Formats: sequence, structure tokens, C-alpha cells
Amino acid sequence: ESVNSRYGWFPPAISVQTRALIDYDYHLVPSSPIVATHALQILLVKKTLRKCLVTPAKRLPTLAPEVLRLARVEEVAFLEAMNMPWNPTPTGGQNPAFSQEIPSRLRDSLIETFLQNRDKCCFDLHVGRFIASLSLPSEDLRGPHPALVQSILLMGSYFSRAPALVDYEVRFLAQSRQELSASLSDADRLHDYVRASNLVAFFYFCKGMYAEAYQQIGNSARMVVTCGLHQIPSGVWHPATQPEGTDQFISHPVDSVDLGERIHTFWQTVTLDRMIAMVVGQLAHLPNGPHADPNFRVTTPWPRLIHEYESGNIGNDENNSIIQLFDPRLSGYFRPDTLYGLRAQGLCLAQYAFHLSHTSTAPQEIALLDNAINVFMSRLPGLRNGGESGEIAPTPGLSPVNHKLVLIRTLPCLASLIICQHGADPIARQRVGAATQGIAAAISELSDTDFSELFLGLGHLWFIACEILTNIYHHSQGTVRDQISRDLNGVLRALKKLSLVYPLLGFQVQELEQKLAAGPVS
Repeated sequence: ESVNSRYGWFPPAISVQTRALIDYDYHLVPSSPIVATHALQILLVKKTLRKCLVTPAKRLPTLAPEVLRLARVEEVAFLEAMNMPWNPTPTGGQNPAFSQEIPSRLRDSLIETFLQNRDKCCFDLHVGRFIASLSLPSEDLRGPHPALVQSILLMGSYFSRAPALVDYEVRFLAQSRQELSASLSDADRLHDYVRASNLVAFFYFCKGMYAEAYQQIGNSARMVVTCGLHQIPSGVWHPATQPEGTDQFISHPVDSVDLGERIHTFWQTVTLDRMIAMVVGQLAHLPNGPHADPNFRVTTPWPRLIHEYESGNIGNDENNSIIQLFDPRLSGYFRPDTLYGLRAQGLCLAQYAFHLSHTSTAPQEIALLDNAINVFMSRLPGLRNGGESGEIAPTPGLSPVNHKLVLIRTLPCLASLIICQHGADPIARQRVGAATQGIAAAISELSDTDFSELFLGLGHLWFIACEILTNIYHHSQGTVRDQISRDLNGVLRALKKLSLVYPLLGFQVQELEQKLAAGPVS
């Protein structure tokens, strides 16, 4: 509720159907820990929704009419869809989006669209194996759980950006939620549950429903810990050494590809958890930093490429994880990390900086983070390097900027900006200037880039940086103020350009402009 009060808004009217759902009494027998947890979650959702009914609607900022109309229509539609289970009978017998069967050509097209854009969800899997598994019956445990299929169709609809598919998004969202509940209550294919939950959380994130995204990614985070995906010892697959117990939530990986997909799923959860938590101004659900509780400490190795798991091109000593990020002396190998791994590492640094900025912190912790940031930045590839690890040197005049590396380079700069933002000494101000110029320099390379290829999260990182810089600008003077103003305007221009791709970022642009005009907050 506190997150909603800051970031969310509710339509002035909520449908009779939604009120009926809220007032409906669920009768669940807590026959197992999973069912008991599910029952508690339903009660919590009902309590939150009842609170929403009496919460005055917040007035939306004044934006361009077309942006405001898009935001209002989409937000109302998806809030309604989130609260109402899908009715498989067509509405009035007319709307094809609510018919029982999806045209096979549309289904295949949406899956293909998702697979082409899966990296924007921080998602990866073995494409050939997944396509082949779609022919299996939904109840076959070798195939994907329906929750994963529905969430993939949901994101495929989103990435298609076709207005005619809005009704299908509503349907896929409701069906994804239903199938997630079924997977959880039956403890059925929980790896797919996590993947589907992550995609639903990212969908909420893309729609500006940050409170719902934070709650959904929290469900994913709890499940990855329950299933032990946070402590996978190695990227090298070995057969199970003993029979599996009936109390296990997730079975042993069937092969190296299955293991690699689980590692990717875990780091997708970490990446989205860190990103969403920073946007809503809350701490991440998964433990972070070098001093986490041993029972919850992340030891799963950084992700490699799926084809490397398939070919066995991974050594037993390639087990670097968060602890090695903060103490590189413990690294067991020095092969360049994939861009998937570098993105996860950068977010761990930025989110840990956010965590330290909200707690009483010993100087040793700041020094540890500083060293980790410096080491991390020293081994990053150039912005125009290609390849899955940035290992391909650019060709002068021909190589475009690698937008994934723009995000990765922004993260350690933002981490430095966060931990130094309140420092008044010359060293802190010097580091603020260096971090700001690092962000601005990365943005300056985007002049020839298609902004539709950029990760939505990059816009939110720019917003966080702009908020910090706005506060510093208001408390600076002379040449320092002038430099901050130039860098701030450069980041703000990029954010405005990205808001043409993701209209909900327009709200953040207006908020920043209002803060700049208002002057310092006393």
C-alpha cells in the first residue's frame, strides 16, 4: 500500500464485477505449506483491494492528450483485468480476443515475436527445445507449464505494439495469473512458475504498475530461494547422486541445458528484482552484498550462453558469483563474462549502493563497494564492441553502439552517484562529476541508435540519475552548477526521446521538469 500511495493510481470507478470478486469468500484448506501460503496471499490481495476502493483517485499529471489517453485507457483496462478472472465465453459473442481458442497463426506469431525480443525481458532459454516442447499436451511434465506459455503470449502481444492486440493482452494477463495460481497450488513445474511470474512482473513494470510488479517479483524471489536456485553450486551438470525425495520442490536438472536455463532464470529474477526495487524506492527481495546470511547468500554462478551449457564449454572452476564481485581476489577464473552476467553484476552494484544509502553504513562498506565498482568498470568492453561478451572489437566507422553495453556502463556510474550524492567534500564532488560525465558520455554515443531497441529499465536509471543531479544542481554554485546543468539536460533529453517509445516515462519527464523549476526543497 505504501508503494501504491507513491507510485500507483486507481481509477475513480471500479467495476461491479471487481467489487464482487473482492467480496467473494475463498475457501481454501491449508493442507500444505504451499496452499497455506497461497491462501494468505489471496487474503492479502483482498485486503489491499478493499483499501483501493476507498482510496481517492490521484490526479494524473498533465501530458500531451494522446499520451494521457493511452496511459489512462491502458491503466484502467489492466487494473480491471488484474482483478477479474478471464471468462472464456465471448463478451457479447463478438470479441474474438475472448473466444476459447486462439488462432494458431496468431499464437505462433506472438511466440516468435517474444523470442526475438526475449533479451528485453532479461530472459533466455534453449529456443529449439522450447519450440519442440509446445507440441506436448499441457499436462505433460516434459512440456512447459501453461503459465509460461500464457505469459510468453502476453509479452509477445506487448512487443508487437499492435493496438488490435490490446484485448488479447487483457486475456493473456488474466490467464497467466490463473495458471500461476494453479502451478503454485499444485507445486507443478515450479521452474516454469518462476519464469512466468518474472514475465508477468515485467509486464506490470512496462505498464507502469510498479506496485504490482514489485509484489509479483517478490513472489518469484521467494520461490527461487524455496527451490534452491540461489545456491546452484556449478554451471557444470552432473547426474543426481541419490534418489529425489518427495519433499523436493524442484527436481534435479535433466541435463546441462536444463541447468543452464535454471541459472538464467535465477539471474533474470535477480535482475528484475533489483531494477523494480530501485524504481519503487524499496529494498530488493533477494539478498545482496557480500555479507548476506549464509542460508540466503547467492552462490549461483553468473550466467553463460545457453549454447555453452549445451556444448559443455564450461569449466568446474567457473563458479564466480556475488561474493567474487565484491572481492575479485576470490575469483576462480578470468574468462570474460557474458553481457547477461555483466548486466546482473552492474545491477547488484547499483542496488547495493541504494541499500547502503538507506542504512547506517560503516566506511569499510563504502570502500568495499568503491573497489568493486572500479574493478568492474576496468574490465568492461567498449561501447561499440560486439559479440555476446563484448569480445568483438569495433570496425571504425561501421560498428554501431552496443545498447546493452550502454545500460551496463550506466549502472556502475549510477552506483557511484548514489553513494556520493550527499558528500560535500571535494573528493565526493569529483566522483559525482566523473559518474555524471560517464552517464552523459554513454548517452552521447546513442545518436545513431534506434531507441526502440533500448531496455525500458535504462530510462528508469536515467530518471534516478536525474533526480539526484537535480538535487545537487539546486545546491551547487558557479562552474560546478553549470557543468551539472549541461549533463543533466543531456540525460533529460535522452529520457524525453525514450519516452516516445515508452509513453509512461513521460510522467517522469514532467516530474523532473517540475522539480527543476521549483528550486531546492528545504
